[in-house]
Amino acid sequence: MTEDYTLRERVFRTLLKNPSLGPSEMKDLLGANYNSVKAIYAKLFDEGLLQREGRGNYSPNVPGILLHLMERVEALEKVGK
Repeated sequence: MTEDYTLRERVFRTLLKNPSLGPSEMKDLLGANYNSVKAIYAKLFDEGLLQREGRGNYSPNVPGILLHLMERVEALEKVGK
């Protein structure tokens, strides 16, 4: 991964590739602060991009991700007109 990504982007991209990683494993893998990673998981959940499978267990919310992408494409199309 490139260093140009924010921690939020790095967490989300890594989780998409390794959906079994919880916040603790993610912080070890990325060398990040646990509380920062945990807060990112919570924010991604609040945004509908993750679903909670149990305490500390998350997985990608594919329908939520697709809706988010569709909204971004629509916003970009409006700017381009």
